[in-house]
Amino acid sequence: MATPTPTTGTSTPLQLNPEETTKSLRVSLADLSAKAAALYAHKQYEDASEVYAQAAEMQAEMNGEMSPENAEILFLYGRALFKVGQSRSDVLGGKAPEAKKQPKPAKAAASKNGGAPATASKKDGAAETVGGAAAAQGAENQENEEPQPEQKKALFQFQGDENFTDSEEEEGDEEGEGEEEEEEEDDLAVAFEILDLARLLFNKRLEDVQAEDEAQQGKGKEVAETGSDSVAIKHIKERLADTHDLLAEISLENERYPSAITDSRASLKYKEELYPFESEIIAEAYFKLSLALEFASTTKAADDTTGGGEAENIDQGLRDEAASALEAAINSTKLKLQNKEVELATLHNPDDNEATRRQITDVKEVLADMEQRLVDLRKPPVDINAALGIPPAPKPEVSEEVKQKAKDLSGLVRKKRKAEDMKPEEGEAKKVREGDVDLS
Repeated sequence: MATPTPTTGTSTPLQLNPEETTKSLRVSLADLSAKAAALYAHKQYEDASEVYAQAAEMQAEMNGEMSPENAEILFLYGRALFKVGQSRSDVLGGKAPEAKKQPKPAKAAASKNGGAPATASKKDGAAETVGGAAAAQGAENQENEEPQPEQKKALFQFQGDENFTDSEEEEGDEEGEGEEEEEEEDDLAVAFEILDLARLLFNKRLEDVQAEDEAQQGKGKEVAETGSDSVAIKHIKERLADTHDLLAEISLENERYPSAITDSRASLKYKEELYPFESEIIAEAYFKLSLALEFASTTKAADDTTGGGEAENIDQGLRDEAASALEAAINSTKLKLQNKEVELATLHNPDDNEATRRQITDVKEVLADMEQRLVDLRKPPVDINAALGIPPAPKPEVSEEVKQKAKDLSGLVRKKRKAEDMKPEEGEAKKVREGDVDLS
């Protein structure tokens, strides 16, 4: 006879205990992560970001919004969303023609006021979670807080007759395009928020793991090491390097060059701890830092000498730093080239030799481009107007007579005349003004 299964009622199923619920959630989270990773590997970034959004929301419910364990999923979600925004932009700052619409990010206030409506997507929910977590961080995150990426302007802008009116259909199309452009920029804005939160949680996690390793070593326990860091610390530093790199990319995309410099330097710092100087990862990090410094060295200001328009102001200090960073990238690449040439000399397999020769050719081309860029950086900045053949505004000519009068100001000073030089009638008039004469 079968043992009857206990129930709580004819229509109410048994409730799982907390341990079983947690186990079930972890299995679901692992499935979502594996699915998202497969989509990302096949470059289906939009679908991957949707699945990562679900995973991020689920993990925040399990661990709490500010748990350092959430950092990994947040990084993967932010990276996928960055790829979505990047794939939608073209040379003119527009969108790929077949790009799908992304939902706008929920505001942090939404989570405070009861969350998203019932019809909100998983991405909206994850965005609310991120917004609420960032708001709860308060003063601790204030020092590292980055401004939201500004909406990227199109490279070319056209102005026509202001009185020209389009048909209602064309106006509707323009409104739709404007909404899509705003949503495209939202992808990068949300990616920045998520990656910045991931950076914060990775830093917390790094501190916790370092403290745990020190405690274990103090008790005489062995810690699996790779170089001077444990395997766990090495992985966290890799993630921090990649997170800062993506944050710098978004800042460059939105022309926020000081922020790009800060994150590029942080990324380089971690990469120098992880990789040898001749690694192409180090060369790339120095090159990106050079770009951020070069762009930041040029600012625009109103140009009064040309009757309007803008003039470029050059910060030579930043330009010199850009040249130094680029020189480091070149030196790193030269070391890599030397290693490849040594490798070629020691190989005996024809197929391996051919692959190495192609790599050497590619490295030499990259090296030549960087060396030419370094030459340009060390030259005086190019005057855009001169390059376009626009003559400078003529300065007003001043005659020698005017110059002489400008130097001799004695003619403009009124001297007090002596009494003996005055005519009689002038003297009487002066007495009247001073009240010395009785007119009664």
